[in-house]
Amino acid sequence: MLDRSRLLAGKTDPENSNLWLPLWMHLRDTAEIMELLVRKWLPDSVKKASGLEEEELVQLARFLGWGHDLGKAILIFQSTIMQCLPEAKQRLERLTPLSCQKLNRRETPHARASEAILRKLGCPGGIASVAGAHHGKPQDGTEVDKQFTCWEVNYYPEEQKGIWEGFWNELLQEALQDSGYSGVDALPVLNQPEEILLTGLLIMADWIASNTDYFPLIPVEEPGSEAVYPERADRAWREWDKQETASPWAAQTTIAEPEEFAKRFGFAPNAVQQAAMEAANTMDAPGILILEAQMGVGKTEAALAAAEILAARFGAGGIFFGLPTQATANGLFPRLLQWAVNQPDDLPRSIRLAHGMAELNEEYIRLQQQPVRVQDDWDDPEAEEQRVQVHQWFRGSKQALLANFVIGTVDQLLMAALCQKHVMLRHLGLAGKVAIVDECHAYDAYMNRYLDRALEWLGWYKVPVILLSATLPARRRAELIEAYQQKRRPGPDAPWKTSCGYPLLTWTDGAQVQQKIIPLDTAARNVQTVRLTTEELPDFLSQKMQAGGCAGVIVNTVRKAQEAAQRLRQVLPEKEVQVFHAQFLMPDRAAREQELMRRIGKRSTAAERDGLIVVGTQVLEQSLDVDFDVMVTELCPMDLLLQRIGRLQRHPNRSRPQPLQTAVCAVLDTGTEEFDRGSEAVYGQWLLWRTRACLPESICLPEDISPLVQKVYGWEQADALPETERSESMCKAYEFAQAQRKERAQVYLVPQPKVHKRFKQLNTLDGWMQNVGAHSDAAARAAVRDGDPSVEVLAMQRRADGSIHFLPWQENGRAVASDQPPQPEDALQIARQKLRLPAVFGKVWKVDEVIRELEADNRSGLAAWQLSPLLHGELVLLLDENLTAHLAGMELCYDRENGLTYQKEETDEGDRI
Repeated sequence: MLDRSRLLAGKTDPENSNLWLPLWMHLRDTAEIMELLVRKWLPDSVKKASGLEEEELVQLARFLGWGHDLGKAILIFQSTIMQCLPEAKQRLERLTPLSCQKLNRRETPHARASEAILRKLGCPGGIASVAGAHHGKPQDGTEVDKQFTCWEVNYYPEEQKGIWEGFWNELLQEALQDSGYSGVDALPVLNQPEEILLTGLLIMADWIASNTDYFPLIPVEEPGSEAVYPERADRAWREWDKQETASPWAAQTTIAEPEEFAKRFGFAPNAVQQAAMEAANTMDAPGILILEAQMGVGKTEAALAAAEILAARFGAGGIFFGLPTQATANGLFPRLLQWAVNQPDDLPRSIRLAHGMAELNEEYIRLQQQPVRVQDDWDDPEAEEQRVQVHQWFRGSKQALLANFVIGTVDQLLMAALCQKHVMLRHLGLAGKVAIVDECHAYDAYMNRYLDRALEWLGWYKVPVILLSATLPARRRAELIEAYQQKRRPGPDAPWKTSCGYPLLTWTDGAQVQQKIIPLDTAARNVQTVRLTTEELPDFLSQKMQAGGCAGVIVNTVRKAQEAAQRLRQVLPEKEVQVFHAQFLMPDRAAREQELMRRIGKRSTAAERDGLIVVGTQVLEQSLDVDFDVMVTELCPMDLLLQRIGRLQRHPNRSRPQPLQTAVCAVLDTGTEEFDRGSEAVYGQWLLWRTRACLPESICLPEDISPLVQKVYGWEQADALPETERSESMCKAYEFAQAQRKERAQVYLVPQPKVHKRFKQLNTLDGWMQNVGAHSDAAARAAVRDGDPSVEVLAMQRRADGSIHFLPWQENGRAVASDQPPQPEDALQIARQKLRLPAVFGKVWKVDEVIRELEADNRSGLAAWQLSPLLHGELVLLLDENLTAHLAGMELCYDRENGLTYQKEETDEGDRI
């Protein structure tokens, strides 16, 4: 029974010295939540990945809850926290003095102290390292080793050593007894992946237990009572469950029945969808499934149906659906929501939209309406800025992957491979799901390093993974499979690695790889290709659209899109020309998306489409389910070019003007051996050269998709293209650039899954995450994407009298006070005025100047806005009454029709999407 250790403080309210929480109660609270999480929230698949049976896992979970904050039972922590609790301090000082040297506090943050004490008490090093990592970053083992040799003064005065060790032993014995262990020798020895999952669970439990709305503080004169348990924890669980769905998704295999499939999606399954479900049903163990099929065939529905089957068969509790861009995630969100609503167990409230702008979604705003004060590791100098704050856990960012159904950008998955604080939460969230990644061909060598490392961990956890692509190079297919299987070296060639069959399904069944070419049940269609120069573009569109219809023009840079649209408006004034790219204000872009979906989406009419030309960048290639009667694309790598063609006459049985009955795609090129400089900056010369050389005059869809992609990307095999001095030079430059990207990505990758079988004592988290690659979610998203960082601003207007307004068409141009923090609703609307600056502003030689000027301008006129939680850390770009601004020697101008433009001396350097 606890006795003297009840005098120790665990939590306090710095603003009210009459309230506290004894340390033993916080430990008990955390232990109770750990058990509830295991029993009521944790999916079966994660329990299996933990390596323990459920009752064994409950035992260990309770012990970790009790042990995670033992490092608060030391002199330096108690002397600090007791400054806020004079009455409790007086009680403790009757037993032991609290005066101490405070010079070395930095060397003994309480998470490190917890690990050191558990080690000293004989606990296995792996379990101790979980306690040491419970604030999101594992400890450096050498620093833990030093605690009782170099920093003993932080733990106790030498003459009081027995008293403080008595505290530890008292708490340890309570932990062992409560969790059902006979002694520390009975504790299990874990491996590193198991420790990562348990650390994620412990972080989650600690954050919930630290929420004083769930676990209130008590009067300082009370030592706490055992009698309040288990009701104290049960009440907290009920309160938490109001915000978070505590039950895992109970998936059903009945989706394989045609009538059930139709209930989910409104139509019967086609051959591709049927094949995906059959493969999912035949797997003997969780594995990876790659579906390569043409655009518009229903890969999304195939993936969701297969995911239901895999989740039901292997105990997954949810789904993660990762897409290339925020626009694609936003576009798919309603479809995923409808699918969830149609589940036998209706759990739509457990869906999360997870990407960089998700916190501006209404659902996330609701999570912030009741701020939660969390005292998070305030004896850790690295975390002092978090002393009292609305923790990110409750703001929907770090914990987004813990919801049942998550749809977001693929960054959320890639960040599981990034050395970032609290990355264990991402592992915990993903380990309990079926992971789906769409457009898995769309990532460069840098991002692929993160994707491959994430797949290695998912393979270790036995997470079912579904990858989707219309245009996947065969070599990349093999890399993805081997990453999931954690093969350190490529295996020997096998037929599945080089197959050009299409549509194609490849999946693992244990160590075996299975493959199936799916017989087509749709008619093939032919697309003619013609080559154009930019000068010939207006005449081409004029001729093709003489009887009406709509056209899509996709180019490779924002500047090119703006210039092309301006010229088309001048030469073809009778046509309506709209521009679509990523450098629009967020509300303006959303409005344009909705307008385009109405005008040229699946339900558009001939009248709505007539005479419309849409000029855009890669966002048109990936994000919108739109249909053009005629297509123009700038030369780009073959896989992306075919993706763009997927927007050409996408919706069958549509009435089209006579000149557009035949599908035609014009490819914009220079007409010389040279390449467009903007395109070259984005894609490099090598893939552009090969695509130019391999582009046929007619493409049969879908049969030609895979052969054309393999022809461009499979040059290491029998290459049909002649080798020249120029091509050899381009190839070497391409391979060098790819190698550089891979090397850059390597710096902040989490280590590969590793288990020491012979020396089990080495299976700890110590040193697992030495180099932290990002200190914020925004920085983490940037870290898993290559290139210069993009600079995002909030665009507002400063009028001649100095007043601050929304842009004229936003919020009716109303004014917002600049000398005080905006009200929450105003702050939300301001935060939605997000605008990405052109790529040149993020260049290494420019970005510091850009941020310095913006910060200076904001400090002088908008300092009070930084006190708003939604606006803290944001940069505001103030446009004048002509909607222009001067920044870092350039003039910026925002136009509602064209987006953001700028004037500079340099030529276009690849301002992508």
